[in-house]
Amino acid sequence: MKSNSKPRFNCIDFIIILIVAAVVAVGIYMIMPKGGSSSDGAAVGNRNVKATIEIEFMKKDEFLTELPKVGDNVTIGVKEKMPAVVTKVESRPAEEISYDLSVGTASWQTIPNKYDIYVTMEADAVETESQININGSPIRIGDNDAVRSKGWAGHGFVTKLDISE
Repeated sequence: MKSNSKPRFNCIDFIIILIVAAVVAVGIYMIMPKGGSSSDGAAVGNRNVKATIEIEFMKKDEFLTELPKVGDNVTIGVKEKMPAVVTKVESRPAEEISYDLSVGTASWQTIPNKYDIYVTMEADAVETESQININGSPIRIGDNDAVRSKGWAGHGFVTKLDISE
């Protein structure tokens, strides 16, 4: 026996099509860049700034305090390659918290023959709505970054990040 019934379009099919269309629309909205773009391709609201970055190198030997020099060209990051120029170098005797459990106290104690080195650098950057980028890579306070120059290199934490026009 042959069936002469045709496939029918019903209410359930219509609801499924609407749900699929809504999911596709939300997906496209999430993928699209926010803020539009200007004629040169840069996002609206981005501005070119000077970034001043301070990186702290902790508990280093004394001879390392003399390696970074003002005017050194450096690269911040391993893969990111953010170029900068050293503008200031400071060093202080390294300290750590020491605990006396018998008395129940904590105090700062100097670590013999170790120094904390603070290297301040300046770089051309772009400020966006959500972050500061140097050479297309973000930089943030608290980042653990590598810094390389001709004659010295090290890993340290970004402790300050200021921007100016």
